[in-house]
Amino acid sequence: MYKNMHTTLDIPSELIEEAMRETGAKTKSQLIKDALQAQIDRAKRKRLLASKGKIDLDIDLDVFRKRK
Repeated sequence: MYKNMHTTLDIPSELIEEAMRETGAKTKSQLIKDALQAQIDRAKRKRLLASKGKIDLDIDLDVFRKRK
């Protein structure tokens, strides 16, 4: 799904070390991938929560419950 990209980043080693200790990440690459995915997930949740009450799904819960 993703194409790997090599890049150089200037991140304080203390920050990387602490993040690896706290998260249990085994490699720097895994730490960065997990952090990026977590940031993406937070942004998506925030966008979804912002739409709360604005989407009309027109669902009849009584009909839905009877199907089960």
